[in-house]
Amino acid sequence: MRIDKYLSNLWLTSRKDAHKLFKENKIYLNDNLCKKSDEKIKFWDKIKIDWNEIIYKENIYIILNKPCDYVSSNIDESRYKSYKHLLSNCPYKDIIEVVWRLDVDTTWLLLLTNNWKLIHKLIHPKKDIFKTYYIESLHDISKQDLEKLENWVKIDDFITKKAISNKLSDKKIELSISEWKFHQVKKMLLAINNEVLKLHRISIWEIKLGDLTEWNWRYLNDDEISYLENKLN
Repeated sequence: MRIDKYLSNLWLTSRKDAHKLFKENKIYLNDNLCKKSDEKIKFWDKIKIDWNEIIYKENIYIILNKPCDYVSSNIDESRYKSYKHLLSNCPYKDIIEVVWRLDVDTTWLLLLTNNWKLIHKLIHPKKDIFKTYYIESLHDISKQDLEKLENWVKIDDFITKKAISNKLSDKKIELSISEWKFHQVKKMLLAINNEVLKLHRISIWEIKLGDLTEWNWRYLNDDEISYLENKLN
């Protein structure tokens, strides 16, 4: 891909403004001054604009530890800010999308990518992709409640698929579900006459936050990317 087109695709500059940056000697490719706006770039080439570094990648994979009161949409909604505000130092923030949104009051793991083929595979209803949530409930959760959650409960007009649970204490559990319905976890707790007080997504399959703290983001490493791609092949 041409370097000026790539920078334009990232919304870092227009193709017209890119030509000006090249003339002003502000673009470096692999630490060498780049004067040609039509220079072809390859994967993992390093681009610098005024020494701000960007690495050329065809596909971007990011996880974000979303705090409360941020929406998973690309624009602000009412008094809530978009998660995009948390990616201010990410050069790829304008070309990535959320896979499986989180409610404004649900926190932690958001998966972001610009790989639309992967997104379509991930969200396909026939794919049993387990997402695990940490839940704190209003009332105690009994053994019978867990059995209901694991087997099925009726929410709205559908029956949930089998889930996996792990009881941490009377009012704290981990719940893994393979579906993605509107407010699903909250509605599942309501179906057993309980209520969610706190809800965090802690993993998608084996993709986890690790030591990533709230408000922060990181790129998926090569092993995590390979894991996702292999699981979907």
